[in-house]
Amino acid sequence: MLFNVFLPDKISFHISNRVSIRKVTTPNVSIAIFKVIDDHHIKLPKLGAVYFCSGRLPQGKIKNVTVRLTVANQYYITVLAECENQALPKTGKYVGGDLGLKALLNLSDGYKEPIQHFEDKYRKKLHHWEKLRSRRYLLAKQAIAWDHHNNVLVPRQLSDFKNYQKARVMVAKYRQKIANQRLNQLQKFTTKLVKQYDTIVLEKLNVKGMMKNHKLARAIANASWSRLVAILQYKCDWYGKQLIQVNSSYTSQICANCGQNNHRLGLSKSAWLAVRKWNCPNCGKHLDRDINAAKVILSKGLAIQ
Repeated sequence: MLFNVFLPDKISFHISNRVSIRKVTTPNVSIAIFKVIDDHHIKLPKLGAVYFCSGRLPQGKIKNVTVRLTVANQYYITVLAECENQALPKTGKYVGGDLGLKALLNLSDGYKEPIQHFEDKYRKKLHHWEKLRSRRYLLAKQAIAWDHHNNVLVPRQLSDFKNYQKARVMVAKYRQKIANQRLNQLQKFTTKLVKQYDTIVLEKLNVKGMMKNHKLARAIANASWSRLVAILQYKCDWYGKQLIQVNSSYTSQICANCGQNNHRLGLSKSAWLAVRKWNCPNCGKHLDRDINAAKVILSKGLAIQ
């Protein structure tokens, strides 16, 4: 099991004097060399006691430790530990899920997990620092070119331009904030799913191909479908649950009540995408497009289980 702990900025200068590369891995670390002293202090080889922030402490037998420096000048420790079986008790429940852009995941029981647009909160500040970074980068490249043209003995490098480095780090920090908040939502939601259900059925999407649609690419990237499925997969493996992925073809067109394929109700593909609720011509059932698709996905998954 992997545990990530964060080293606050206030000790970055203390560590940077001793760690000069971006990533350091210490294999086969013994407990005598590496150990968690208390809730906020960890003992590392050659560094001694280091303050860290973490919501979950490492447990089990330590295999190795990796200290890495991100582009935002933030230090993280990744601890690989061998733990006992953490299987959760069986609930006897199963659920189907339809990935979407209106809601992150639509469940067959009617629940819809909302998509949080975390980037909206930092959009103006991120745009401000991105402009500064681009402008300062061009000025720095011009200065470097001037040094080379005039055969300066020690030509300047990008690392020598403090204003550019400051803008680069600020852009990285805002992007990291957005990524961390998005990951936090995915972690909490997937944990909730594996605790409530024994079998989870999702549609298998070609996300790479869908990203070629430039009108939807940003929304698809913000939804993080691939990350959601990956997190759910390893949690199902950890906790003794089952994740099934099925073909997504016609899931929104088939009526979950009678099983009739309505072929988009005769509408064009673009017009059908705008339909959120519809009535089945065969049985007359009023259907929510996303919830109906989740129910069809569930029935497909149980059929091949």
